[in-house]
Amino acid sequence: MNQNQQTNNSDTSENVAEWASEKEVIKTSIPIYLTLFCIKCFPRFITNGLIRLIGFFFNLFNKRAKEECIRFQNQFKTFCKNYKEKLPNVYKQILCFAITFVEKMECWVKKNPTVKVEFQEGDEVYNLIDHLNSGKGAFIVVSHLGNSEVLRNLANKNDIYLNKKIPIAVLMDLGSTSNFTNTIEKLNPGFTENIIDVNNITPATIERLQEVIEQGGMVVSAGDRVAKKADSRYIRADFLGKEAPWSYGVYLIAILLKAPVYYLFGTRKKDVSFNRKYQVHVVKSSVETNCGRKERETNLKNLCLEFVRELEKVCLEHPFQWYNFYNFWTEPQIEG
Repeated sequence: MNQNQQTNNSDTSENVAEWASEKEVIKTSIPIYLTLFCIKCFPRFITNGLIRLIGFFFNLFNKRAKEECIRFQNQFKTFCKNYKEKLPNVYKQILCFAITFVEKMECWVKKNPTVKVEFQEGDEVYNLIDHLNSGKGAFIVVSHLGNSEVLRNLANKNDIYLNKKIPIAVLMDLGSTSNFTNTIEKLNPGFTENIIDVNNITPATIERLQEVIEQGGMVVSAGDRVAKKADSRYIRADFLGKEAPWSYGVYLIAILLKAPVYYLFGTRKKDVSFNRKYQVHVVKSSVETNCGRKERETNLKNLCLEFVRELEKVCLEHPFQWYNFYNFWTEPQIEG
């Protein structure tokens, strides 16, 4: 992977902000309520049928998602020469998303979700568990590959993994998912209690996050999207053979908190499967976050590069579980 990257300048910021502010795909609460009703009231085989129906209509009517699936799969094919799919399989990727969508909602609204997690031998997830059990906090970087909500499953089952309940703060872009977030909040009061809008980060926010770390908790953020207000700085790094913009703020916050950083990925063992079995993959960052001002810029960029490398590795194994449905490799606007 090409490790050349740089923060952006003004001629590219408008372009990135355009796709970063894409409105949420689900603009009405009806399909959310319907899905939740089926999850709660019907046996799993009926819910599985609903998932296929969601995937079918999403594939039929969401033109942008289809276009971006094709764009992603074509780029993946260019990068991965031994890719077996000769033509883009849009429906498979969208069906994977529909399955994950339902499984995410189970993690959000059920006290005991049926999503099962499996650890791989030698994985650093045990390092993370021991770290949290020792009373120390951590910064967790997740992605829109697979289902990062398995982390909630991991944290909730304290009798199995963690020896105590720990505080969690989640950094999210609430502006682009307001309808979905408001709906879940109505059904599960307190859902947004520990969520912080990445578009409104202030010094007070950093203090609050620092308290979470000091209490031995987790601060969680996706590292593969640029927030709406990222119109001043971001990082460029190659992903699947083409340069893409990456969040600057996420890695800056990680450096400011001076906490150990872990990259977490949760991918379904089989792309199209209804058995809800996930593999959790955790990598501890080798980048020093407890650094001085002189090293800050270099270290946060190295954090980003390290995350991109790990994300690419997992994506090569599960490309159909990629759920960034926009032009991820947004081309800079060229003046002149």
